[in-house]
Amino acid sequence: IMRPIYEAALQAGYQNDMQKILVMMLMSFGVGLAGAFALGMGINSLCFALILAYLVPYRHCNSRVTKRNRKFIDQFPDALDMIVRSVRSGFPLSVALQMLAENAEEPVRSEFRQVTDEVALGRSLNQALNRLSTRINEPDIRFFVVVLTVQQETGGNLAEIVGNLSGIIRKRKQIRHKIKAMTSEGKATGF
Repeated sequence: IMRPIYEAALQAGYQNDMQKILVMMLMSFGVGLAGAFALGMGINSLCFALILAYLVPYRHCNSRVTKRNRKFIDQFPDALDMIVRSVRSGFPLSVALQMLAENAEEPVRSEFRQVTDEVALGRSLNQALNRLSTRINEPDIRFFVVVLTVQQETGGNLAEIVGNLSGIIRKRKQIRHKIKAMTSEGKATGF
């Protein structure tokens, strides 16, 4: 029953701060219980407080996931360009990812740091990247993981492949912004 909150907390970036989620649950429970008793709900107060203790952290994590993913996707083409420059300079992919984990902005830095840490602890790069695509559940990340997986199995010019992917992601971003602007314009003129 706690699995959805745990997964949402991981996606929200609370890997090392799970105690914040627990504190939020306890505070929601306490406030909900006190408020329900004050309203005279009697025994139903406990059910109300339990539901509140579940929903408040879950919704908080989901809203943070949305903001965090949007920020990650906005920074992702620049991160791919950094990988391309590193690979063209002669560094292997593992070193390029390490450089990204050290020099990128948040949340890209922490996510790629986790990828490099997992690889250092014995996971394969494909496994670590698949876990990244689970934490950042976005199509652009899944494209990146598939591209790197296929490239490692079949070979090819990594810098060119990742550079092309960066261009595609930038174009997708432009299209999303254009669609958002057009729908906003339509809403504004519709009123």
